[in-house]
Amino acid sequence: MKPLSETANDARAKASELAEKTAENARATAEAAKARIQDGYGRARAATGELAAKASEQAEVAREAAGQAYEKGKVQAKRAGSKLKTVAEEQPLALLAGAVAVGALLGSLLPKGRKDED
Repeated sequence: MKPLSETANDARAKASELAEKTAENARATAEAAKARIQDGYGRARAATGELAAKASEQAEVAREAAGQAYEKGKVQAKRAGSKLKTVAEEQPLALLAGAVAVGALLGSLLPKGRKDED
């Protein structure tokens, strides 16, 4: 049989070896988790950057479309104003008759007043 001190030394050595292996496994697990977190963060950051770039592109396209629509509206308004001016100069009575007709149409759409019953 082994002496008690030798058995205690063996147990201490095995416990120390087990603690070192456990610490090594914990370090390896922590490093793997850190690598996975960093990888996920990198992928999320890249995806966010791509989405921001796409949103910026879409905003620019919308800005351009709005500018074109505004310019087209200005041209059409000028054209309509020019036509109205031409009609007013060349056919003022026709324009007056049209204005009276529009006024009569709007007047017919207004509600009738009630007679007061005394």
